[in-house]
Amino acid sequence: MKKQKKDYEDWQKIPELSKSGYSLLKERRYREAEKEFLKILNLDKKNIYAIVGMGDVFRGDRSYEKAIEYYKKALTIDPLNKFALIGIADAYRALKRHDDAVRIWEEYLSYNEHEFDIAILTRLGDTYRKMGRVQDAVKRYEKAFSVDKRNPYVLSGLGLCYFELNDFEKSLLYWNQLLDIEPNDIKVLTNMGNCYRKLKQFSDGLKYFYKAYHIEEENFYALYGIADCYRGLRDYAKAAEYWRKILKNDPHNRKILTRLGDSYRNLGNYQTARHYYRQAIEREFDYYAILGLSMVDKAEKNYDAAIENLHQLERMSGLNYQLTILLSECYTETNKIDLAINVLSDALKKGITNEEIKRRLKLLKQNR
Repeated sequence: MKKQKKDYEDWQKIPELSKSGYSLLKERRYREAEKEFLKILNLDKKNIYAIVGMGDVFRGDRSYEKAIEYYKKALTIDPLNKFALIGIADAYRALKRHDDAVRIWEEYLSYNEHEFDIAILTRLGDTYRKMGRVQDAVKRYEKAFSVDKRNPYVLSGLGLCYFELNDFEKSLLYWNQLLDIEPNDIKVLTNMGNCYRKLKQFSDGLKYFYKAYHIEEENFYALYGIADCYRGLRDYAKAAEYWRKILKNDPHNRKILTRLGDSYRNLGNYQTARHYYRQAIEREFDYYAILGLSMVDKAEKNYDAAIENLHQLERMSGLNYQLTILLSECYTETNKIDLAINVLSDALKKGITNEEIKRRLKLLKQNR
């Protein structure tokens, strides 16, 4: 009788231990929570709450493989346990086992009562997008959108998906809706700016990038967007101003050094352009910095240096339209017409079929 009484008293402790364990879990006191769940399992080896709790403990401290073991154990006891299914899928996602995560989430959604679970639909959308399955992501986000048209994660997901699908106007529809909810969100503002930038509506893009800039003056995406919109508007002096702001915070950024070189080249300040191009190249090989140097050399009539750099780019990356035009112009301007004709002819033979190349080739042959 005494043993039965003790067993009963121990059994009565389980709800309190479970409550304590989950409370500690919320506070991220994982080792303390683990002790509480282990006490329960010593009393009841198949206690589903303690087993899932152990999975949550190990998922919380990023021991994902251990977490998966506990979630699998929970699912052998209760195959439809919501928390075990969500937990194991999140652990798979953390391990970048996206196929496994998707399989579990799709299984979870296949049960009628879970079909419109927004949190899981959003997780699926996020994972499909990371896997490059953007159309599948859209389907999941749109299903979630049909339930809650003001869910920030759903709106953001749809905005990102349509941006990746190059449907910038549709992407803007969702960012606009999200902006109504979160008017000072820098991510939303810069994504809207990027849509307008891609649509080449640079003045509209500037409005949103500037709003983001006034909230956070050193934000890279706001500064980059402003500079690039000015570049699109051919206001190279303003573009240079904002490229320099980025460089102040990130002085070794090769891409920004090249962009600054481009700005000064377009302003006709070749000495400063050379300075930035060379700094970019010193960091590592940069196609566009070498291309920019070639353009500066060509503008200053240093044709041998320009031709050498252009041929270097051709050897490394192959001939393209831009290299073809620049090389042919260098040879034409130095009266090496046969070499110019050869470059244009080679481009056509290599499948670079362009009407401008054909036109120039025809003109050179006529005037040879």
